[in-house]
Amino acid sequence: MYVNLYPNKALKKTKQILLWTGILLFCGGVSALAGEFIAREEIRWVWAGGALLVGAIGALGFAVGAGYLQLKDAYFSMTPERIAYRLTLYGAEHTIYWDAIDSIQATEHALVFDLKDSKQMIMRLGHIQSPEIANHVSVSVQLAAIQQQVEVNQVPVSAQRVSL
Repeated sequence: MYVNLYPNKALKKTKQILLWTGILLFCGGVSALAGEFIAREEIRWVWAGGALLVGAIGALGFAVGAGYLQLKDAYFSMTPERIAYRLTLYGAEHTIYWDAIDSIQATEHALVFDLKDSKQMIMRLGHIQSPEIANHVSVSVQLAAIQQQVEVNQVPVSAQRVSL
């Protein structure tokens, strides 16, 4: 199962916002930097550094919005061997193998994976754009966990019954 969590319409809107914000910040940073070097007798290096930083952030926003720097896909993927996901465009990719999962706690806002090495991984469902897709991902993980003989919401594997 593969789900793209950031539809093309939302991605275009995000790129457009980054483009125009980048242009605004870049122009503001360049004009502030020019004002520091041209209009003032004594250069305030902290202000010039701040203007340079604002201009650089604007250039980065412009580059992403114009497509010179590519955004990563936000996705959810589940196979019989693993769960892989990136919930935000700049977030880290996470991979969890089914054989490493001890139990899963599912709430409305998150899936908490208790791993066999006593660590926890939290999938925050609020990062997913659409509540319907977030619910679909949560239910799919819970059903797959039952198939994989993983405890869900503290219900022992022996008590779980699924008719697929």
